[in-house]
Formats: sequence, C-alpha cells, structure tokens
Amino acid sequence: MQDLMAINVVIGDRTYRIKIEPRDEEAVRRTLKAINDKIIEYKTQFAGRDMQDYIAMVVLWYATQLCQ
Repeated sequence: MQDLMAINVVIGDRTYRIKIEPRDEEAVRRTLKAINDKIIEYKTQFAGRDMQDYIAMVVLWYATQLCQ
C-alpha cells in the first residue's frame, strides 16, 4: 500500500476525514466542489428540505452523469 495522505472533506454540512493517494487529491477536490455546488443549486430550487434530501438528489444526479 502506498503512502496515503489524510484530508478533511466537507459534503453538505458535514466534515469527513479520508485517506487518499496524493495523486488523487486534485480529482477528489474537483469532485467535492461539483457535489457541494450542486447541493447549493438544489437548496435554491427546493427550499425547505433537509440536507439528507439534497445529498440524495445530488447522488442521483451524479450517478446519472456517470451512466451517460
């Protein structure tokens, strides 16, 4: 196993500490930005929901993007 680096990531309103390979850091951060930007977009469109609803909608959106 290669040397992993620990980073803190924020998804929605929660912080997670994950370990990744250093070469993957840029891709992980770009993905996190896309996820959090989409959460903000959904919060604007669908006011009054809770964070779990927004995250579920983003997961569906992201999975659909991968399948296309």
